[in-house]
Amino acid sequence: QRNVQPRKVSRRRSKSLDDLIPHGEEACTTTPIVKFKRRHSLCAEPRKLDYIRLANIYGWVYDADTEENSNNKFTRMFGRNLTSLFPTNKIVDFDGSIMTTLLLTAAAAAATNTLTTEKPEPPIENDPHVFDLVSKDSSHFIHYGKSDTTVTSATVEKLVEKLTREMDNDFLMDFFLTFREFITPIKLCKLLILRFRWALLEENDERSLVRIRTFVVIRHWLTHYWTFDFTVSRTLRFMLCTFLTQLQTHTVILASPRDERIIKNLRTVLKKQRKFYKDWSNPSGSPSRKDSAIAISCFHPEEETWTAKVRNSLKRNVATASCSCKMNNSVQNCIIHTPLISGNRLFFSRHTPYKSILLKYRSEIIAQQFCIIEKTMLQKVTWDELVELRWRKRSSKRQSFIIDLNDTSQGENIGVDQLIGYFNMTCQWVACEVVRSHHMETRVKVIEKLIRIALKCYHHRNYSTLMQILLGLQSPAVTRLEKTWQKIDHCQLELFNQLKEMAKPFRNWKNVRDCMTKATEQVAESFAVESVLTNSVEDLHHTDGGCIPFLGLYLSDLVFIAELPTFIESSTPDSTDDDEQDQELCKRLSNHLVNFNKFRITGSPISSDKPSVVKHVLAFQVLSRAYDFKLQATLNAHLLSMSLLEPSQIRESSFLCEE
Repeated sequence: QRNVQPRKVSRRRSKSLDDLIPHGEEACTTTPIVKFKRRHSLCAEPRKLDYIRLANIYGWVYDADTEENSNNKFTRMFGRNLTSLFPTNKIVDFDGSIMTTLLLTAAAAAATNTLTTEKPEPPIENDPHVFDLVSKDSSHFIHYGKSDTTVTSATVEKLVEKLTREMDNDFLMDFFLTFREFITPIKLCKLLILRFRWALLEENDERSLVRIRTFVVIRHWLTHYWTFDFTVSRTLRFMLCTFLTQLQTHTVILASPRDERIIKNLRTVLKKQRKFYKDWSNPSGSPSRKDSAIAISCFHPEEETWTAKVRNSLKRNVATASCSCKMNNSVQNCIIHTPLISGNRLFFSRHTPYKSILLKYRSEIIAQQFCIIEKTMLQKVTWDELVELRWRKRSSKRQSFIIDLNDTSQGENIGVDQLIGYFNMTCQWVACEVVRSHHMETRVKVIEKLIRIALKCYHHRNYSTLMQILLGLQSPAVTRLEKTWQKIDHCQLELFNQLKEMAKPFRNWKNVRDCMTKATEQVAESFAVESVLTNSVEDLHHTDGGCIPFLGLYLSDLVFIAELPTFIESSTPDSTDDDEQDQELCKRLSNHLVNFNKFRITGSPISSDKPSVVKHVLAFQVLSRAYDFKLQATLNAHLLSMSLLEPSQIRESSFLCEE
């Protein structure tokens, strides 16, 4: 007779829970097994490693009350196949003799007794009862401010409970801007799933509201931070997709048309995000691997040089203007057809007279071009770059305070570095333009021109270029030219003194901060965050024009805030009012509270006298879009590729001007 081989069960190509199940294997008859019941599965026992992986991801734990409930899809315990851990087979030693592993059999029996008598404690993030405990405003879980109900510190579980208990838009934005500094996205997803599981345990108005608010939180996370958290984590996508798929068949969800509609809405958001970023990152249409529930392709934006970014941005500003470079045979000087940056060009000559380009254009035109340049670079600053202080980590490797704007070796998110580099370069360029003019009259005209440009920048609320010009004119190589300053027009000199008074650093740059804070009041912080994170191009209304911040002040605030502790010790819990179960749960909770006051200041101000960093920078990005100046290609290209002198050459030229 011909031996008939059993037909192998084919496996699906897409990643799902079925792919983790060993098909066609006989279950152990000596060990009681709880079957792994899943939709579209064979009810087989998972392997040990698969069980550990799935238990860690989904939080399947032992629950005596719900073990026999087939509708409970969130609390499972899989019987461990002890024979796989402690085999009773005979083992061949090095001498080739056969020995029976009595020790292993005894160990297996001892382990079986342990499993039957003692239940292992589940991880705290897998126990829904934790939200019954943290719902109490105990000092062990949360601390409030002395004068108001502002949260100053709390445990991670308490922050999630507060996030899904009440709809506080400011708290929601601050949390999602900064949570990666004290919790991972995967753990946050676990806690949100656990929070929803807690809301499913009972059917009442309170828990129904918690389910709705949890959906709102997850939707906010998906729509605003998909590229930052989900596109880089396959596990995170897998967890959330499978969770939403399971909810579709839950009895509580099926009994509530409202909850069923919300689940459908969330799945639609997931599919739209997947499709958008799949098409954007994979325009060729090549196939990509899929997740278990909803397919998604990895997001890898193309690398683009800073020069190309600036050129593309400038093209958008002059999209309606026609290029006439081919008509006058000046393609080589056209900003659209040639790179703008060719490095820091060094120029120094003692013989040929130097005529500054500042004297060739009106002050208003030059100030407008500075606004366009600063606007372009400000749009490249990302909120995560500010929160994580990436520029500070890169600054320790620099050899010079002048940053090469053409250098893209650090990757995409170097917007802060580019602004720092351009700020330093412009300060040095201002001093160069003054000391290069060897004739007294020309030098006086250059200084007066720079003062008028600074005034125009002040009127346009371009505080970055304003500070660059003021600092450049106050550099030692320029201030030592006493004879030159004596010939400056009295009105121009008085104007310069007023600008210096406004920009003086006393009281932590209070005057400059007040001007910038007043500008951000024209844009709602919620609108700014929404506009930047969703790449919205909605126009601003009722504003007094654009605004460019003096970013150095906000960077120094971030550095100062980073020195504050992330976690603080919690107080000893009051055990008199807690039952035995709560006391045991308290012991398993972390004794560290998140210093949320630190992260609130990072994201948004508590009061007017405290720094507001990330939201204010996002507001400035939105405000800068209000600039609608005409591009002057030649002048703009010159201001982007400034010709500089070395510091030693600046000092030498200064002494040549007035020995």
